[in-house]
Amino acid sequence: MEVIVNLLIWLHIIAFIAGGSNSVVGPVIGARLASATPDQRAGYYGVMNALSQVGKVAMAALLITGPLIMFMKYGGLGGASVWFWVKMVLVAVMLAAIIYGGIQFKKSQGGDAEAGKRADIAHKITALAFLGVLLSAVFAFG
Repeated sequence: MEVIVNLLIWLHIIAFIAGGSNSVVGPVIGARLASATPDQRAGYYGVMNALSQVGKVAMAALLITGPLIMFMKYGGLGGASVWFWVKMVLVAVMLAAIIYGGIQFKKSQGGDAEAGKRADIAHKITALAFLGVLLSAVFAFG
């Protein structure tokens, strides 16, 4: 059982890294879109669309492995600390910002400049929530 839990934790960390890379790269690319040439913009959109797919798989993996780890390693949520719940709230903020930002980013690809600005804000919120998830996880799980 311990090996399975450790493998789940490993998968959870890999998914967090893969998904978290979007939180770093998204705002960097978003900042360059406004001044990009049409060819550059097409390339940036291609990278962001690929990262979006990675992020979706990563989020699904996190949402599956997280609860499995909690129940297999800790027996459920009964002993979850305040920091764990802070982490969960920040995960919900991340998820909402990712969904909203993704919708806005698709609109921006269609030429809606205001949607691009909203997507950029959502990426920044995601990045801040990502940092908060990391910090609260450290305190929750030591």
